[in-house]
Amino acid sequence: MKKESIRLTREGYDLMKQELDLAQKTLYEEIPEKLKVSKLNGGDLRENKEYMYLQSQQQYYEREVRRLTSVLEASEIIPDEEISSEEIGIGTRFILQDLKIKESGTFSLVSPAEVDLEKGKISVASPVGRELIGKREGEEIEVELPSGKLRFRVIAINKR
Repeated sequence: MKKESIRLTREGYDLMKQELDLAQKTLYEEIPEKLKVSKLNGGDLRENKEYMYLQSQQQYYEREVRRLTSVLEASEIIPDEEISSEEIGIGTRFILQDLKIKESGTFSLVSPAEVDLEKGKISVASPVGRELIGKREGEEIEVELPSGKLRFRVIAINKR
């Protein structure tokens, strides 16, 4: 059975590759060196808190390397010509105004694997993302969330 592809923007792919490189360096170079130093400090390793912490870090980075490798192996980079500047779709950057508080911000619509709300990257699978797909400048959306209804207006759309 063929693995389903994960559509990523070029920027998202490159950032994940950087994360993978950093996680691999930490897992295969830094943690083993720290474990070796911790072992040299002697004593019963079951009581060595630093050693136990490093082992938990090692397990975390092993999972992270597997996760990132899996995503990158299954990824398909979205060609620039598929990213519209006329309507919102994956890879599109846009300015969205919250109609209740009258504030706006710049956002990008991305695959679930690329989500980073602090950087304004909204998932196409989220309630807001689903409503935004296909919207054009000036159009409004209304999204029902557990916290209540939110209304937004698309102010501008740009290619990345």
